[in-house]
Amino acid sequence: MKRFASHYLFLPGYGYLKQYVVEVDQGYAVRIFPLKEEVEDVEWLPGVIALFPEGPDGELASYLYYPFDFNAMQPVAGTRHRPLR
Repeated sequence: MKRFASHYLFLPGYGYLKQYVVEVDQGYAVRIFPLKEEVEDVEWLPGVIALFPEGPDGELASYLYYPFDFNAMQPVAGTRHRPLR
């Protein structure tokens, strides 16, 4: 299991959460929690982590979107997304 944090976490239907940690197992989010203090084994990523329902049981797949326009809160030209594993 790996832990990733970013400036923002995006949850469809809910919106953006600022500075959250996502625990990922085999590409799916198993736990999220606010980053209130330094946490062991967390990889800080630039951009936005997005969680989308996917998989047979509706698991939340996790993706990193970078670069990202934080003023407009949307991807910019050339934004790439990659699955977090």
